[in-house]
Amino acid sequence: MTDGTTGGTAGGTDDAAPDGTVGTSPGLLASRNPRLYYAGLIVSQIGTNTQLVALGWFTYQLSHNAIVLGVVTAAPIFTMLLFSQVGGLAADRFPPHRVLLCTHSLLALLALLLGLLAYSGSLAVWHLVVSALCVGSINAIGLPTEQVFVSEVAGDALLRRAVTLNNVILNLSLVVGSSLAGPLMGALGLGGVVLLNGLSYLTMLTALLLVRPAQLHARPPRTGGRPRVRGAWGYVRHSPGLVLLLLVIGTVGLFGTSLPSLLLLLTSSELTGQAGAYGILLAVISVGSLIGAWLTWRTKVVLGTVLVGSLLLGILELVTAAMPSLLTLGLVLLPVGMVSLILRAGLLSLAQLQTLPEFRGRVMAIFQLVYRAGWFLGTLAATWVAQTWGPRPAIAWGGAAVTLAVAAIVVVMTAFRAMSVSLVARRVPRVSIALAPEPEGRHRRPPRHLAAEA
Repeated sequence: MTDGTTGGTAGGTDDAAPDGTVGTSPGLLASRNPRLYYAGLIVSQIGTNTQLVALGWFTYQLSHNAIVLGVVTAAPIFTMLLFSQVGGLAADRFPPHRVLLCTHSLLALLALLLGLLAYSGSLAVWHLVVSALCVGSINAIGLPTEQVFVSEVAGDALLRRAVTLNNVILNLSLVVGSSLAGPLMGALGLGGVVLLNGLSYLTMLTALLLVRPAQLHARPPRTGGRPRVRGAWGYVRHSPGLVLLLLVIGTVGLFGTSLPSLLLLLTSSELTGQAGAYGILLAVISVGSLIGAWLTWRTKVVLGTVLVGSLLLGILELVTAAMPSLLTLGLVLLPVGMVSLILRAGLLSLAQLQTLPEFRGRVMAIFQLVYRAGWFLGTLAATWVAQTWGPRPAIAWGGAAVTLAVAAIVVVMTAFRAMSVSLVARRVPRVSIALAPEPEGRHRRPPRHLAAEA
């Protein structure tokens, strides 16, 4: 286990003892609000992923054109990149609880409208493109708001566990939703699947309506001017811990997130004789994610965890590219899923704890923007490499890039004395990675030119 700090946090402590093990504290799901929120999230995410798979299949059947399928798939990513900063602004300007009620209501209405069009037989390709653009625009506001709302539901002391549980639900709902899409399409048709997704949003809306605002860990009311997008970028630029986390998440997004699509190409080209190979590999990654969630739940995630996890992810992807069979691929992808979840949970929880509450919505929107832009560009580049040289070189290229980029960040920051890396002599030796100390209170208030806003 690595150890280290990020040079100060902006509120809250983790429920862990000094040795990294979790101490006795009230469980995350011991309170009413977290139970309601996560129950609604499970149902809603399963419905969303079921609809995504069904719409992808229907789009290709309707158009028989891979380009059209790509446009429908990429449309929500485009609008999320376009409006992500607006979403962060909304998360900081308005109560997250009310914003989520609005976004989930709009998503429910959109799903119900699509379902009715499908049932009437009048659903066309342009309907799918427009709905994808609308979903992306709504999610651009909803995703950073959800990150802020999770911190209000759980509190900073349990934020790491809350982010971990969020990631577990997202992974499991993807597996469950994907497995349900085929049978439901056969039984109910596309219209039935989409209408079910619309009804699943009602579960989330009910949970949000039943949440008790008085029991939320709400941020203190603003006393300065209105929040601005430019202020958040300035805040990040003056926070070394956030800059480092942003570099890591950008690197991982650009080079390390195209593995699932490359595995599809690999199983299609080399493992075609093994039925369900791609589904098996995705299931193995999901099992690894569960193991990673358990480890994250039980131990304290710090800066060293994130940096070493990034290096491990790159190395494991390099090894993945060399595996000759489905069995050996599965043996490597199990730790890939484990490290991936630890890395995601660590990055998101550390980023929130490094940020003052009044900046969290906009800062999380910046992280989402950098990650998704990297994912979009990285997938395009990896697909081109796979088309030219094959999926194995593309997987190896991504793994090598992650490893070398993160290693270069650590070496450069250590050389300029912005970071220290040392071996702590204990019964079990540990590597300590920490940022250089900053002046007292530097991260507990915004820079001088942002004082008026905060």
